[in-house]
Amino acid sequence: MEKEETGKKKGLNKKTKKTIGGILSLVILLCVILLIYFVWDGNTYFSTQNAKVNATTINIVPSSAGRLTRWTVKEGDTVTENEIIGRVENSTYLRSPINGRVVKSSVTVNQLVSQASVVGVIADTSDMFVQANIDETEIMKVKEGQKVSVKLDAFPHRTFMGVVEEIDMLTQDALGGVLNFTTSGTFVKTTKLIPVKIRLNDNIDLSLILGTNATIKIRLR
Repeated sequence: MEKEETGKKKGLNKKTKKTIGGILSLVILLCVILLIYFVWDGNTYFSTQNAKVNATTINIVPSSAGRLTRWTVKEGDTVTENEIIGRVENSTYLRSPINGRVVKSSVTVNQLVSQASVVGVIADTSDMFVQANIDETEIMKVKEGQKVSVKLDAFPHRTFMGVVEEIDMLTQDALGGVLNFTTSGTFVKTTKLIPVKIRLNDNIDLSLILGTNATIKIRLR
């Protein structure tokens, strides 16, 4: 009896070891497959959530200094080309240079303005696109003409297709000329972001979701 029980225990131990060995082999195989997939995905695609629906914008600036006697628009208003939207005392009228939407209105009537004052910003809603801001360390992977899949937060259950149309030649803060220093005067290196314009292939009106967030995935090869 004791010998039979001992034999059964040995048999069970062998089966247990085989089962555990099989499970470990399967886990290792899955890990290898996942590693290969992530390496392939990293070399084939580039993704970022640093993206938003954008448009070409134009600043409205008075041609002379003075008191603002008229200002007829607010943020969100639709304007047409050459429409009068304001006037500076003893000066010409302020007109919209394009058809579009007012995305910034920073003045009120009777406020003093000058040629340095940006009194409003108008977005050209006929030129809507998705702007992705890509780290300078990743930008060399991106080329004009690459295919892009885009998810818009405003349409959470849809994926749109597009193409890289333009890569900006300047980083977002290149014209600012500001360097980062600590209080002790030590230079702090920060990763710069380069704007990339993505044009959607889908016929969709983006004018009502200007400024909303997006996630993009660029096929690199």
